[in-house]
Amino acid sequence: MPRIEFNPGACSGCQICQQVCSLVKMGVLNIEKARIRIITEFGKNYTRHVAYVCKQCEDPPCVAVCPTGALEKKDGRIIVHEEKCILCLNCKNACPFNAIFIHPELKAPLICDACGACTTYCPMGALKLIK
Repeated sequence: MPRIEFNPGACSGCQICQQVCSLVKMGVLNIEKARIRIITEFGKNYTRHVAYVCKQCEDPPCVAVCPTGALEKKDGRIIVHEEKCILCLNCKNACPFNAIFIHPELKAPLICDACGACTTYCPMGALKLIK
């Protein structure tokens, strides 16, 4: 089952992964249209980076709650059938990893399909494609 693995200690927070994802998947440089999110948290004595990306669950709750069949697990990956999506947000609410994103210009959720483009261009090597 392919998935993206994140090493927070190696991440610089540059968000190049998000830029690459939006360019490869949407044809635009817009991190809000990426299927991965890197959030930088600042504390009094620390800075840390957190990745929100689909874990490609064995039995994905997002697929189970989709009333229209817009989400499917195929060959170990979550696939979005945009033409079936009614944007009910059941999938987003069911995801235990907060890894499903919605953009107001789009008619379907943004879910990582583990294509690996982000891992190829991460300058810090913080992302790895696990097959």
